[in-house]
Amino acid sequence: MKLKTPSTRGWIFAAASGAIVIALPYFLPHGEHHGWWSAIPGWWSLFGAAGCAAIVIVSKWLGHVFLQKDEDFYE
Repeated sequence: MKLKTPSTRGWIFAAASGAIVIALPYFLPHGEHHGWWSAIPGWWSLFGAAGCAAIVIVSKWLGHVFLQKDEDFYE
C-alpha cells in the first residue's frame, strides 16, 4: 500500500498512537478512580489534548495582542 502524502502518514500515526493510548488502561493495572470522569476510556488523553490545544490558542492570542505590530509602527 502506497501512501499519498506525508500528511496521510501523520494522520495514520496520530490515530494509531491515540488508539494505543486509549487501549493501554485495559491492559495495565491502574489505581482507583477519582471521579466519574476517570472511568471514561481515554479521558486523560482527551484532557491532555484539550489542555494542549488551549495552551496553543491562548499563546497565539497573546502573541497577536502583545508582540505583533502594525506595518507602519516604526514610521
